[in-house]
Amino acid sequence: MKYRNILLLVLVLCCAGCTTVVKVVMLHQPQAKKLFTPPPPDHTLTGTAWTNSVTDGTNSLTVLHLSCSNAYSCGYYHGKFFAHDIEQEMTAIFEVAVKLVDKNKTARRYLSQGGKRTIVNVALDKTWAMMEPYIPQAEKEEMAGLVDGMQAAGVKSVSLEIIHRVMVIPDLTQTTCSALIAEKSATTDGHVYQLRILDYGSGTGLEGHPLVMVYHASRPGDVSFVNVGWVGFTGLVSGMNAKKVAISEMGLGHLKGDTNTLCGMPMIFLLKNMLRHAGSASEGAAIISFAQRTSAYAYGIGDANGGAVGMVTTAHKCEVYPVNESDVIDDGDRKIPQFKDVIYAGHNCAKQHDLVAAMLGKFDLQTIQSMARQIRMDSNLHTVIYDLTTGDMWIANGITVNVDNKRVYKAAADCPYIKFPFSAWASDENQKVAKSAKLGP
Repeated sequence: MKYRNILLLVLVLCCAGCTTVVKVVMLHQPQAKKLFTPPPPDHTLTGTAWTNSVTDGTNSLTVLHLSCSNAYSCGYYHGKFFAHDIEQEMTAIFEVAVKLVDKNKTARRYLSQGGKRTIVNVALDKTWAMMEPYIPQAEKEEMAGLVDGMQAAGVKSVSLEIIHRVMVIPDLTQTTCSALIAEKSATTDGHVYQLRILDYGSGTGLEGHPLVMVYHASRPGDVSFVNVGWVGFTGLVSGMNAKKVAISEMGLGHLKGDTNTLCGMPMIFLLKNMLRHAGSASEGAAIISFAQRTSAYAYGIGDANGGAVGMVTTAHKCEVYPVNESDVIDDGDRKIPQFKDVIYAGHNCAKQHDLVAAMLGKFDLQTIQSMARQIRMDSNLHTVIYDLTTGDMWIANGITVNVDNKRVYKAAADCPYIKFPFSAWASDENQKVAKSAKLGP
């Protein structure tokens, strides 16, 4: 009521032409000043964070647990734990970006290394400026916390601008991945399985720094979720939440009849927001449907109750394909025939179609791993298989190995999988166990 009265007074004064008086009211009246002043970022350090690892034989996954009441603290602990790894990763990412500029003959001939880096920075800064109005404040504060945490650990070379530049790269690049959701009659045990193959990012330094992050819900309305990613990366491209909702994502490039835009929420934050709030696949699809989107993407969203949904989205269009309701998924460039109790799509749909047909009724962990090996691209950075019935996940990360004194990249689907059980993160009891390392105020 008090704000309504203030606004009414301002409106009356404006209509009366009392511009000077309006300015006085706006600038000096305490309640009006409070109303029209943005709240300051919440940089209070709260909660706790700890690391542990999940081991399967000689292989292990590093896990960062975050239990914080604000996003800044999540970023701060992340940065403080992994400051030096993040510094190495950021250096490698921008070295690759400069090499891409170097492919242009004119740039290679006339520009210094510094000049090429300037071109990269200018392009990414412009991208950030276009996307920034659509990025949730919490994500901005988490990035700020990441940098502050790194500085607290003694790493001063990574600025907030560098982090901003890295976070907008996915929406600027063209990627092709693969996905599958199989349930009920399509599986051997009636479980809901979901495959996510990320064919992107190998050779950028990410393969040397994988990280699984668990965001434990600590605010009303939030759902705990797992982010399968890398150190220093605060967005999300693969993951599952405690409601057993999972995401698989594929870039579609430029589709016929539609125009991409950078004026929207970056995909990596849209998917993170979806997992933080979705209680089912249909709820996840609704969150994506109503978002201000950017480029063309396809999504597979599964849940434990068999509510699988496929999506084809652009900035301006959103097609939703619930499982068993469409015989064909049409992404604008091709039509992908579907099967009962299965949703699938990928970079080689013809080959994947034949594999699905042969494996129908036989899908389980082993057959899905076999499919992943046969359809992955050489750039396969990580592969995740979700059992949405149990909530368990199997994660494989690509690695660089020495072969005949040469560094050779080995695709994730060809590497060992490590099981990350639901019980390792989803239960509140997990937060009470001994922690290998812990940070907190």
